[in-house]
Amino acid sequence: MPNSPDPTADMQHVLRNFELENPGIEVQVTVLDWSVAWTKITTAASTRSGPDVIQMPTTWAAAVTAMEALMPMDSLIAVSGGDSAFASVSMKFARPVGVQQATSVPWFLDVRPLYYRRDALAEAGVNPAKVRNWDEFRIALEKIRKANLVIEDQHIDPIGYPGKHDWNVIHNLAPWIWGAGGDFLDSTGTESLLATKESINGILFYLSLVRDGFNSRKNLSKNTNQVSMDFDEGRLAFWFDVTNKTLYLDSPRFLGGSSKNVTARNYSAMLPPVAPEGKTPYYFAGGSNLSVSRYTKHKRAAMALVRYLVARPDVQLEIARVMGFMPALLSTYEYPFFKDDGKRDVFQQMVLHLRSYPAVPYWGEIETEILLRRFGNIFDLITSSPEKVWPEKDIIAEIRAADKEVNRFIHRQREASR
Repeated sequence: MPNSPDPTADMQHVLRNFELENPGIEVQVTVLDWSVAWTKITTAASTRSGPDVIQMPTTWAAAVTAMEALMPMDSLIAVSGGDSAFASVSMKFARPVGVQQATSVPWFLDVRPLYYRRDALAEAGVNPAKVRNWDEFRIALEKIRKANLVIEDQHIDPIGYPGKHDWNVIHNLAPWIWGAGGDFLDSTGTESLLATKESINGILFYLSLVRDGFNSRKNLSKNTNQVSMDFDEGRLAFWFDVTNKTLYLDSPRFLGGSSKNVTARNYSAMLPPVAPEGKTPYYFAGGSNLSVSRYTKHKRAAMALVRYLVARPDVQLEIARVMGFMPALLSTYEYPFFKDDGKRDVFQQMVLHLRSYPAVPYWGEIETEILLRRFGNIFDLITSSPEKVWPEKDIIAEIRAADKEVNRFIHRQREASR
């Protein structure tokens, strides 16, 4: 998938040494856009065709595993240092719920720090070191709003996040739900927890940033790229994004970056705020593993390629440099690239407290077919309400309706598999 600014060339760069070390093996790279990747991968699995090695997004791993189209990877994991060599949050998807054998190996992590403008916070009198929990975060947002900041002729809003027309809606909500002590499903993945008091509280806190004017209602009609551009162009003080955001902020325009922008000259990253009750901090983790097709005609070469990409710290480091994501191989964090850089040090701290969705085969449909639609309805409720009206009762009713729909869906899935 397009994991970097120039995904084909960047992947070929990473693979150059593999081909030099393995004469006679040539790796052909095919990049799938996210909009077609799921269909292409599942079609390949059902028709016993497709690539030898597959990038396996973690939340898809359980569903594709259930199609019985992937090679067992336990032996490769064992010779690569065992389960403990990799981030535990990724290993959960390597062996989905109810599956004994690993069907993928962790490759890279997608974590989402809080980016901020040093100049904007300084002018508003906000010390980023004192923005540690939700209450302190609200205080900081209020100071920025009251300061009515204008820097380089650009007015700055406290924060922005997108809404209905975005593919990251559930990822964006997850840390707030977990932070409040809630969750999407129970530990077995068989019951929705969306309607619990804790989950509702987390959702309502996240949405309250719109209710209280810190995030413009207009942003709820945008997607991630549009709000990200608002941050790049100096219109936001805070912005949650993936770690590869640094690639664009630090690169010159002729390479597709924005290194001369006011934001690029003044940005830093910090740990996202946690719930004030002292609960364990949980940060969203996405990312991808690597799988080998059960129908490959090049098993030995495919396994060698996967081991090269996942089990060597030097290669994992180069992937982090090129793609901007975090390594899944834990020994990679010993490099100064992570320890001696203030931003990447924050990213590394997040790796210790990562959490993700349950590794059940039907999660993908819950996320894309139910939750995205239901939370889209919630954003519609907000944007269609008068400016001074907040439809909290309707929002809670929609959350409870989503909870019931998820439970009905899980029940049907479990009945069909018996």
